[in-house]
Formats: sequence, C-alpha cells, structure tokens
Amino acid sequence: MPRRWKPPKEHRTDAEAVRRKRELAEKLAFAVEYGTEQEFVDAVKKFKPDVEKEELKAWIMRFRDARREKRGL
Repeated sequence: MPRRWKPPKEHRTDAEAVRRKRELAEKLAFAVEYGTEQEFVDAVKKFKPDVEKEELKAWIMRFRDARREKRGL
C-alpha cells in the first residue's frame, strides 16, 4: 500500500492543541474583561508556561493598558 502524503511537521495541526490554545486565549480575554490581574497572570502562565520575567511584565502592562482603555481613562 503506498504511503500517503503528509504536510511537514511544522504545518501539521493537532486538533487538541488548537482547542487548548483557543480556550486559553478565551480565558485571557475573559480575564482582561472581568478578572483580576492575578487571574490574568495565571492564564498567561498556562498559555505560555515558559514565559520569561521581562515578557510577563510586558503582558501585565498590556493588561493594565486594556483595563484603562475599557474604563475610558
């Protein structure tokens, strides 16, 4: 039986991984809209477990900017 063509590994999509990323992105958006900063930080750490300190600070600053924008400040 001939082998079937598969896309290169970097272009393959794992349905479970895609679902997890989508759910985590929704949690991030929810945390920005309704959650606290700590909930947002926890969601970021789940979304990107290997996040570095400086990158996490940048995420927090984006969170704060988004909250200010929502409040109209």
